[in-house]
Amino acid sequence: MFKIVGVNWCPGCGIGHSISWLLHGNIQQSFKAHWLGIPALLVIIYRIGCLTLNRLFNFKKTSTHGL
Repeated sequence: MFKIVGVNWCPGCGIGHSISWLLHGNIQQSFKAHWLGIPALLVIIYRIGCLTLNRLFNFKKTSTHGL
């Protein structure tokens, strides 16, 4: 879509590669692929943590009332 408008840089292109490089421990290559890969991975990890804690606490509440 961006190429049609005449913009050569796509804000989303390379972020998946950046996260992959980061998970493999190559921070420099991750930053070269996309500079938002590191913050994006931090947000993803934070969100997984929140959902996991929410699921654990809700599971405990519903399991005690169901018995």
